Amino acid sequence: MKKLFIIIYLLANIVMLGACGDVESAGEPQPRVPRVEVESENYYVQIVQENIDGVAFVYRWLDMDTASKYVITLNYEGTAETLEIEDKSILTYDGVRELLFTNRQIMEYMRTFGLDGKEAQLSITLEAFQADGAPITSEAAKASKTSKIDIILGPGVELKLDLE
Repeated sequence: MKKLFIIIYLLANIVMLGACGDVESAGEPQPRVPRVEVESENYYVQIVQENIDGVAFVYRWLDMDTASKYVITLNYEGTAETLEIEDKSILTYDGVRELLFTNRQIMEYMRTFGLDGKEAQLSITLEAFQADGAPITSEAAKASKTSKIDIILGPGVELKLDLE
């Protein structure tokens, strides 16, 4: 009985090794269609006294080899005014770019747009440009991607605070 168990065990291992050994490689990476891809279409920011100095959200997108410049703009739905955000993004693992937004920055943007309520919705748009200034686009996608930022100020948080 013991010999039978050993034989079955060895045969099972040989079959398993044979089944797993036929993979030659992990595959060749396919070229990506040049398009702007961001992590999320909606960001929710709730600012309270306890997290006023904290991080609101991290804006992430896939880095594009052909992009030499990224332009990030904020817009308030009620106005035609836009605010260009300086691209201080960092390239992280797997070709992902990250740009950190703090609660104080969000409050400053609200103040810049003249908002004084406890709730607001801003739009953030990411655009990618080539070295010659032309937007990166293809038939499959647009040259920019817009996401929404829903903001709620908690009790005791005022936009008129001195944020310096």
